[in-house]
Amino acid sequence: MTIEKYQGRLEPGDAFREWLAGILADRLPDPDGKVRVYRIEPASHVVCRYEFADGVSVIGKFFGAPTGANSRYNPRKAMKNEYSRIQRVSGFIRVPGALAARSRFHAVLVTEHIPGPTIQELIAAKAPLYDHLTGVAHLLRRLHDNTRTSCNREREFAYLHKVLDQNRLTQPLRERFNCLLGAWWHSSRISRDEGCMIHGDATPSNYIANDGIWAIDFEGSRNHAHPIRDLGILAAEIKASSANARAEGFIGHLLWHYCSSEEEFRHYTRDLPFFMALGYLRIARLPWRAAERDWLLQEAEACLAAGPR
Repeated sequence: MTIEKYQGRLEPGDAFREWLAGILADRLPDPDGKVRVYRIEPASHVVCRYEFADGVSVIGKFFGAPTGANSRYNPRKAMKNEYSRIQRVSGFIRVPGALAARSRFHAVLVTEHIPGPTIQELIAAKAPLYDHLTGVAHLLRRLHDNTRTSCNREREFAYLHKVLDQNRLTQPLRERFNCLLGAWWHSSRISRDEGCMIHGDATPSNYIANDGIWAIDFEGSRNHAHPIRDLGILAAEIKASSANARAEGFIGHLLWHYCSSEEEFRHYTRDLPFFMALGYLRIARLPWRAAERDWLLQEAEACLAAGPR
């Protein structure tokens, strides 16, 4: 669950505060006021919300301050990549605007703040979900349709193998997964003709409900990926939520509203288990989900065992 922790204030004269005020100069009636700072957790980098006295808020994501296991990357390049991806997709889906990026301040990317509950928070609250999932389905469809290209099939399989490696499986279990993946590899599923730009981290915490659905966090976005990767990861996250007793109905609803016809629904339903397995494996590697690890691995194996058909 995403939470905000109050960290203090930025006083006038602070270099980062003055830079932020300059970015927002046309929005701030009182640019000299104090700025409240809230740390947003969990996140793979330091992420903060900066609230000015008049209520204007922005989000700062510091690529030069990783908090997760992955720290072997170029922070400046990652900052610029996400900035450009947000700008690219803003013409056809709702995303918080990318306002500025600056290497000097720990490679920070500043975006607009969109208030509202995430899909994850709505799931936890057992709130009505169908309309929101319709919005997510339509958003992902617009993203995928507007970025159509070929699918790098080899990279899709390599990514699943990478996540398997991160799970540090026993040798017998890893061999079973390898055998199942071999059957998928030698099938006609996961077509090279069905590629696009994907969100890449389609977890419920990355979709905000605010007069429609907004997508956040495009750091993991990829080109030449299969569109159902986003749907599969999100479906696995929904199924793995202990607060959700109607997961199957939600998953079917999500896929139905993503697809443009019954034929397409049947087609993508056959690809979904591969990417749901990926979704379960992504969750299973997280140390704070250790209590669910055995169940998640069983679900991943069962998805792959359903097999290409």
